[in-house]
Order: sequence, then structure tokens, then C-alpha cells
Amino acid sequence: MKINSNKENLLKGLQTIQTGVSSKTGTIPILQNFLMETKDAGLKIVFTDLEMAIKHFIKVDIEKEGSVTIPMKKFVEIVHTLENSKDISISVDTANKTTINSGKSKFKVAGLPKADYPVIPDMDESNSFKIPALVLAEMIEKTIFSSSNEDERHFLNGLLWKADKKNFSMVATDGRRLAINSNKDVKIKQDFKIIVPSKILNELVKFIKSSSFKEKDEMLIGLSSNQIGFKIDKTVFVSRLIEGNFPAYEQIIPKAPEFDINLDTQKLFDITKRAVICSNERNGVVKYEFKKNILIVKASSQNMDFEDEMDIEYEEKSFQINFNPKYIMDVLKNIGDKQIVFKFTSSSTPIIIESVKNKNLLYIVMPLRN
Repeated sequence: MKINSNKENLLKGLQTIQTGVSSKTGTIPILQNFLMETKDAGLKIVFTDLEMAIKHFIKVDIEKEGSVTIPMKKFVEIVHTLENSKDISISVDTANKTTINSGKSKFKVAGLPKADYPVIPDMDESNSFKIPALVLAEMIEKTIFSSSNEDERHFLNGLLWKADKKNFSMVATDGRRLAINSNKDVKIKQDFKIIVPSKILNELVKFIKSSSFKEKDEMLIGLSSNQIGFKIDKTVFVSRLIEGNFPAYEQIIPKAPEFDINLDTQKLFDITKRAVICSNERNGVVKYEFKKNILIVKASSQNMDFEDEMDIEYEEKSFQINFNPKYIMDVLKNIGDKQIVFKFTSSSTPIIIESVKNKNLLYIVMPLRN
């Protein structure tokens, strides 16, 4: 194989697939590698960790067809150090030794044949639907922060995707908070309920946000019994689905909150952020005390105390409720509205947080004990 490329194109393509290369070290060394293969007048690059896979195409000049797998980390380091103004030539001999030339710089890296690399399953397009890429990224971003990371209850390490003829929704929870984002405009022929790993969704969002997609550009999503695939242009993301039963989240949504309060999103975020400075880092608690037309926010730790207040429109009875400030700030950062609504039942029951403008969003946060 022999190809020529500029540094910018090569790096951008590598950034699309390079995530998580070191997630499984030692047991299967070739998972530290990625596959390069000339195909369709371009260079196909592929990464997999056996749970997910990413395929991407880079425009290059091909002098000789071929393929090789080489260590991702070292290859990316090499490309980063090369001069921006110089083109890069990559050639592979019959022993899979890969030579990287740029200007007067020359690197040689030992590779392995394509035959040693895990076979990447094709995306199943027989049961598929389309959604604008930017809409998909936004739906994920507004929910995924409420999912769990490396929880033993593996079904919490992903987002529930639920579809029927009227609605498509994403749901995330870590057992202490809940996020729901719904969309009635996505047309899906077949009902389904699946759990999609957060890992592939995080990478998908990074890819969409780093690309110059327009509002009309659509992502094709293909489903099979144990797999999900995402395709736009020639880039494909494939992942196993998470097995298990997602929690019956509908049961924790308060059915008839007693009262609600409209709040300024930015002001509440700022005052909570100040309170975090004085809260205990490990098990931080921020106290919100609602009184007539005023919200008092307090926090304390062994060496610090904090108190601040903000004006609100509130005429109900006074009460105090405690939260993990991270959960509140995560909602405020992602809700995308200047005004939000807190809906309460009591100081010990879950609260609802809603956007004033976007009725598709719903957040639930469990309070902490007083």
C-alpha cells in the first residue's frame, strides 16, 4: 500500500475513530491498532474495541492499493509532530512494516495484517429510520449527563430509546436523577424499546459537533436484535446494545405536584456554583430555602460557610429542600432555556424541572435528606 495525504485531512479522520483505543489493554494487543485500507478511491480507517466500531473515509491520493493495522496512539503522535506544510506519504511493505515520510522526517512502525484484525459487522439497514444529525446530537446532549458511568447495573450505562407511532424519546437515569427528551417529528414505522450504550452516543455527538452538518443532513439509524448502527455520508458507527430491563422510570415521576416556581436559569446556576465552593467535595449538599418572593441558598463545610439569595416570584408556604448541586447544575447547563420551572410536592420527594419553552424536556431530581 502507498498513499499520500495532507496532515489536516489525516488528523481529522483519525480524531473521528481514535476514542477508547486503550479501553482493553493487554488481553488483545491488536485492539491498540486501527485498520487502514484503500477502498473506493479513498482510505477507510476503522477502530473497534469489540463492543463498538467506527468506520470513516479520508480523501487521499492512492499510488498502490493495500491495507495494514498499526498502533493508533503512536501513529497519531507521529502525525501531530510533522510539519503542517508538508504532505505525508505512507507506504506498507509485504511484512506490514509501515513507513511514514514527511519532508525529511521518516518513521518506520511495525504493523499487522488486516486478517488479524477483528471482523467489523455491517450496519443492518433493513430496519432503519432517519433523523437530522443535529437533532439527534441535541437529544443526546440533553439527556446523557443523567446516565451512569461504569455502574454494576449495566443497563444504567446507556440511554433508553423508546419509539411508538406518536413519539420518539430518550431516557437516562443513574438512580438519583432522570432525564427525558421526546420528539414527535421523527417518523418511525416500527415500535421499539432498546438501551444504547452511552459510550457510542458520546462519540457520535463529538463527531456531529466537529463536522459541518446542516439542519437538513440526516443520520440513518439501523437496528437489529442486538446492534445499532449510525450512518451519515461514508462514516459508520456500530455498537452492541445493552441487555437488561431499564427501570420503570414512569413510576417516579410525580403525578400531581402541589406547587411550582419559575426561576431564572442563569441566576440559579450562578448562585449554585458559588455555593459549591463551600460545600463538602465528596458529599456536597446545597440548601435551597424558599420564602415569600425570595430564594436563600446555603452551603457549608468544615472550614467554610456560604449564604446568598435571589429574588423570585413565590407566594406559597416557606420550605427548605436539599440537593446534590451537581445534579441541579447539570440540568441548568443543558436545558437551553432562560426560564425554568421547579415543580414540588414536598421537601423529601422528587422534583420536576421543566423548560418553559421546550415542552419535550423533563428532568427529575431526588432531594437529599435534611
